[in-house]
Amino acid sequence: MGYTLEDVDAMMAAPDEVEDSPVVSAAELGDWLGIAPNRIHALGRDGILPRVDGTRYPLRAAVVAYCDHARALARGKQVDAELAAEKLRLAKANAEKVETANAKLRGELIPAAEVEREWAAVLRGVRAAMLAVPSRVAQTSGHLTPHDIAAIDREVRDALEESAHD
Repeated sequence: MGYTLEDVDAMMAAPDEVEDSPVVSAAELGDWLGIAPNRIHALGRDGILPRVDGTRYPLRAAVVAYCDHARALARGKQVDAELAAEKLRLAKANAEKVETANAKLRGELIPAAEVEREWAAVLRGVRAAMLAVPSRVAQTSGHLTPHDIAAIDREVRDALEESAHD
């Protein structure tokens, strides 16, 4: 059965005039919707598409029902996509957590507090060595006056103070 564009426009423009809509076979409705006749039959059995009898469908009502069904599926897929993105984010976080735990077990990671303690000890040693420079210079260079040693001491302390604020 062939329909002109005007026939289709007239059928689709009158939402409550389902009884005026032609009744078509599953194959014809499948052509309209771009799906196979066996899918039309399955949608009819599932109650998604209205049927006049077991094998025929009111064209307008079936097209509207199929569009509503497609919209509902699209909304569901959007929710599914958001859920999938959250699951992916969680999976990545769990993988990172396991990788971190494995790196700790292999000794590749050191706790930050332990690193901080070690560096503090190293820097205390550097500070003590730098503060000892003026007295060591005084012992090895007998020609320097106490004023010269005090000037060296002041410069070392100033340098340590500057580096503490950087």
